[in-house]
Amino acid sequence: RDAQGQVTEVLNFAVDVTAQVEARQQVQQLNQELEARVQARTQQALALQADLLEAAQRQVQVRESFYQIFEQTPAAVSLLRGPTYRFEYVNPVFQQVFAGRQLVGRDFAEALPDAASQGYLAMLEGVYRTGETFFGAEVPFVSEQPDSPPHPVYFNFTYQAYRENGEIVGISTFALDVTEQVLARQERETQRQQLYTVFEQAPIGIAIQAGPDLVYEFHNPSYLWMVPDRQLVGKRFFDVFPEMAGTHVETLLRHVYETGETQQEQELLIPVARADGSTELEDRYFTVVYQARRDEQGHSNGILAFVMEVTEQVHARQQVQALNEELAAINEELAAINEELTATNEELNTTNTQLTRTNVDLDTFVYTASHDLKAPITNIESITLALRDTLPAAVQQDEMTAHLLHLLEHTTTRFQLTIGQLTDLSKLQLAHASSAEPVPLAAVIEAVRLDLTPVLAGANAQLTVEVAPDLLVSFSPANLRSAIYNLLSNAVKYRALDRPAQVQVRAYSTGPRVALEVQDNGLGLNAHQQSRLFGLFQRLHTHVEGTGVGLYITKRLVENGGGTITVASHVDVGTTFTLTFPT
Repeated sequence: RDAQGQVTEVLNFAVDVTAQVEARQQVQQLNQELEARVQARTQQALALQADLLEAAQRQVQVRESFYQIFEQTPAAVSLLRGPTYRFEYVNPVFQQVFAGRQLVGRDFAEALPDAASQGYLAMLEGVYRTGETFFGAEVPFVSEQPDSPPHPVYFNFTYQAYRENGEIVGISTFALDVTEQVLARQERETQRQQLYTVFEQAPIGIAIQAGPDLVYEFHNPSYLWMVPDRQLVGKRFFDVFPEMAGTHVETLLRHVYETGETQQEQELLIPVARADGSTELEDRYFTVVYQARRDEQGHSNGILAFVMEVTEQVHARQQVQALNEELAAINEELAAINEELTATNEELNTTNTQLTRTNVDLDTFVYTASHDLKAPITNIESITLALRDTLPAAVQQDEMTAHLLHLLEHTTTRFQLTIGQLTDLSKLQLAHASSAEPVPLAAVIEAVRLDLTPVLAGANAQLTVEVAPDLLVSFSPANLRSAIYNLLSNAVKYRALDRPAQVQVRAYSTGPRVALEVQDNGLGLNAHQQSRLFGLFQRLHTHVEGTGVGLYITKRLVENGGGTITVASHVDVGTTFTLTFPT
């Protein structure tokens, strides 16, 4: 332009901008591509965001499902966080196990001190430290709460570590209460043990044979006692007892196994191999019961055998039967003998009647003889005394005359003693016929004491009586007095001269009888003398005058009246006579 602004000329300037245009075009193309990529990434991000949202929703749903599962599962579930094992979650079953305890938000040892003391805390620490899952089978837990009875509860459980960012941050627990199963198994075990004990102690043989081959699974000692030389468990029946193959025993066993029907046999004859290994069979008798053992489906899978050997009983019965047959024959012989005995008894009755008459005649003769001889003996004694009075002293001093006079006096004395013995014996028959009656024992002893007063005084003897006044015996009064008189007079007669004589009389009841003891501190008797004491004409102390029939008569009197008499004596100590009488 000029000064006035007018265009005066045109200046032409040209710049090559091809590269810029191409660059701009490239930039535009890149922008378009970038925008397309951004849009694609945006769409991808939106899709991813949608996926993540959906996944988050699904995770929430899954967590909710797991939560519902944990809440409804019959197992006890809990989550423990941190090294103090703080309860973060427990499901209702877990809380019910520890009813009445606050768990969530509390540490394990604080919330469950009894579980901690029973080893559960140590198990948790092992899992938290190592990360290895712990499996517990039928582990017992005993609640130590005051309001909980101390009975064990059993659990199958796992302690498993759970992690965040690869680090252990807690432990999850999963437990099942198996108390009922454990107690049921324990009860079954107890019952099995009790049954086993019953089988072991049973007096009959019991065995269990399994399968069609009848393999021994069990036998008790009583079963083995019948066949002590055989190995049973794990072996087949017919391998152990080959001699029973093809016998009735095999028939019974096969029938039970195949049909399930129980078979029983009484006194079954079974030939059994001998224990000494010989090939000879021994006949033995058994009472057997074979019963099928069944599986859960009711099929036979074995046999229960109950066996009792009765060989001895069978032999005993056979022997009894044989003896009965012998006895029958003997009874027939005895019947014939009884007929003979009847005839003999009739003859004996006739003979006894004759003997009774003869005894009466003898008693009469003894009494008559003893009575009739007294006068002649008395005359002889008087003649002897007259001779002593009339013969000159020189004649009496003659050796032969003095000897003859001595013999005559001694013979007269012996005659008098013999006549006295005959008189006493003749009284015994009359005493036997005396009737018994209630007699106060103390009154009889007192009467005898009064009769013996001069004798007791002359011997300076002390008599002590301990007898209740109301004590009665059933006896003949005269015979009772005679027996007591004889024992008391003997106690004085056979006293020891080197010490004061003491006689003690005691009586007491012994059930249906009365015992009377007469004890002295006299000369005493040795064992040989005691064995002869009650014999007829036994004089054991010859320095004292006597007939030797007193104790014989006393024993007869006491025993004829239903009593007894015994003696216990020691030389130079004394003697005790014990009499018993019916009441």
